[in-house]
Amino acid sequence: MAVTGVGYAASSSKALHDKEPIPFEVQLKHDIQAIQLHAVAHGEYTKIVFPPDGTYVASKAGSSVLFTRRLPEGVSLSDYSTLKQVEFTGIGSARAFGTLNFQTPEGSTKVIVNIGKGRVTIDR
Repeated sequence: MAVTGVGYAASSSKALHDKEPIPFEVQLKHDIQAIQLHAVAHGEYTKIVFPPDGTYVASKAGSSVLFTRRLPEGVSLSDYSTLKQVEFTGIGSARAFGTLNFQTPEGSTKVIVNIGKGRVTIDR
């Protein structure tokens, strides 16, 4: 039984390694939802900003960093974006609505943030 368990763990680990990486758009949407959830759970302002260094940084009130991620190779926030950051109030409402436009090797991608409940959609 122990041998079977070790074999299963090894094959599961290999299966995880062989999976494709999470697409950028999906990861970003999960990250936006995570900071919105953090805002609601802790009753505090959160945001994700896109500095020009090819990263995005999630932070909470007082500028405490929650996490930082590097944008994939060839992905950048377009100058045509109506938003340069995504912000949520302590009740999870988006502070501003608009579009994050990204240039990717596959073309452009829009992340649309709606006001109110802060719904986020992705349009390729």
